[in-house]
Formats: sequence, C-alpha cells, structure tokens
Amino acid sequence: MSDSVHHDDALVRLQLQLQHVLQRCAELELQMLNSRDFALGQAAEIGELRFRLTRQANLYDQQIADERVHISNHMAHIRRLEDALAEISLRAQALEVYRQEVNQLRSSTTWKIGRFVMLPIRFLKRFVRRS
Repeated sequence: MSDSVHHDDALVRLQLQLQHVLQRCAELELQMLNSRDFALGQAAEIGELRFRLTRQANLYDQQIADERVHISNHMAHIRRLEDALAEISLRAQALEVYRQEVNQLRSSTTWKIGRFVMLPIRFLKRFVRRS
C-alpha cells in the first residue's frame, strides 16, 4: 500500500503542478493579450498623432506659402510707392527750378518794363470783360 500511496501522492502533486502550470500559462496568455491590445492601442494612437502632425504640417506649409505671397505683394506695393515717391520728388525739383526761373523772370527789368507798358491794356481787357 505504501507504493500505491506514494504513487497517489506523486500523482496528486503532479496534478497540482499541472494545474499550477496551466494557471500560469493562462495568466501569461492573458498578459500577452493585454500587451498586444495595449500595443495595438498605442499603434492606433501613434497613427492618429502622425495624421494630426501631417495635417498640421500641411496647414503650416500653406500658411507659410500664403505669408510669402502676402509679403511679396507688400514688397511690390512698397516698390511702387517708392517709385512714385521718386517720380514726385523729381517733379517737385523740376517745379522748384521752374519757380525760380519764373521769379528771376519777374524780377528782371524787361518783365517790369513790359508789365508797366501793358498796364493800360490790362485795364481795358478787364473793362471789356465786365461790360
């Protein structure tokens, strides 16, 4: 009977060990499934973040392109304004030269004599216009 008892005890121990090993296998399988689910979730989140990052990068690229066009338009406008200012400056200088020439002409003796001689004719023209 002792042989049978040892045999039964060994069998019970082996069954317990087997149960323990099966339970440990089930726990490890559950951990593996949880890890796989976690990894899939992280992969999905990374994919979403990549998509959002790409979309944001495209948006920034478009904004940069728009800003470059905007800046280019402003620079062209500034160049046109500078050209117009230079042209006005040249015209103002020419006008100043003409004013000086007119002032010199009016201050000349010939102008003063001509004006004095033409004074009666100017009065007659005014008189005729009023009539």
